[in-house]
Amino acid sequence: MGDWSIDTKSSPGLLILRMSGAFSAGEMAEVVRAHNAAIDALGDATYRVFVDLRNALPLSPEAASQVELAKAYSASRKNFQGSAVLVASSVVAMQNRRTTSAVGALSTELISDDEAACMEHLRQVRRERSASQKTPSSIA
Repeated sequence: MGDWSIDTKSSPGLLILRMSGAFSAGEMAEVVRAHNAAIDALGDATYRVFVDLRNALPLSPEAASQVELAKAYSASRKNFQGSAVLVASSVVAMQNRRTTSAVGALSTELISDDEAACMEHLRQVRRERSASQKTPSSIA
């Protein structure tokens, strides 16, 4: 069982998701529901997402599909500007590239093992909404 937290209060306009350990598909579905609820609570405020996965283990394909749903949820929001994913594992980085690519958000996401680079990316990223961006067909 993994540990996770979501923080939208400490840095206005930044949703911070920290995850550590291993997550089943069911546990990831719980994280996704909390992620989506936190985004909904932001209303129309512009936001970015920082995900700290340095202590997270690689996900099963079923759990990774839940991550794709969370990314699709953000990508579908007009007020979403971009994201940065901090990783320590090349497998976790690869999984995140795959899920980000699947929802068409690679241009606004940085996946890195450098926290300073992640924070700089979040300061600068400004998403241009395009017709090619995919929106989720069904989100729990």
